[in-house]
Amino acid sequence: MKSIKKDFTLISILLIPIGVAVNVVAGELVELLKIPLFLNQIGTMIVAMVAGPWVGAVTGGVSKLIFGIFNPTQLAFMPVAMASGIVVGLMAKKGLTKNVWKVAFTGFIVAIVAILIATPTTVIVFGGASGTGSDTITAVLLASGKEIWTSVFTQKIFVESIDKILSILVAYMIVRKMSDQYLSKQKYGHLYLTMNNKNRSTKIGA
Repeated sequence: MKSIKKDFTLISILLIPIGVAVNVVAGELVELLKIPLFLNQIGTMIVAMVAGPWVGAVTGGVSKLIFGIFNPTQLAFMPVAMASGIVVGLMAKKGLTKNVWKVAFTGFIVAIVAILIATPTTVIVFGGASGTGSDTITAVLLASGKEIWTSVFTQKIFVESIDKILSILVAYMIVRKMSDQYLSKQKYGHLYLTMNNKNRSTKIGA
């Protein structure tokens, strides 16, 4: 419990609403464009990478509460959002968010966790359709003769893998653009200071 409390510094708490705002804007944009992805956890991943897993989990949970005001079905997927924040934060602490390939691997692990949680939620709570653009894929699979669990699981593998890997790559690029001064104030920001300094040195040398 003490380690969890230590993650919630004033500077990390102030980052939560920013992460929530990024999630909401990205999620609503995807919904508006009818893209069969979610991209509503980019903010959660940014927060988890620099402020830790528990702050990331809170960011994911609060985001789903906001989404739930407009679409109550989103509340059922709060465990997915919170788990994503925890996994990204833990992977970041292990140094697995410091280059593109490690980040992509982290996104893959997040996708697996999301699939394991979201599949039963979608089938049991919503009967296979949760009202998102990705339901079209499920409908096609059902029409081809696949049973409901197989259809939803296959859809989740396809959608969640692309969504989570793309989301964390975007989050990674944003963290890379953060200043060393700001990163140094975040509990886990030091993980990216050396990386950013190397990038700047390379540009100067070029």
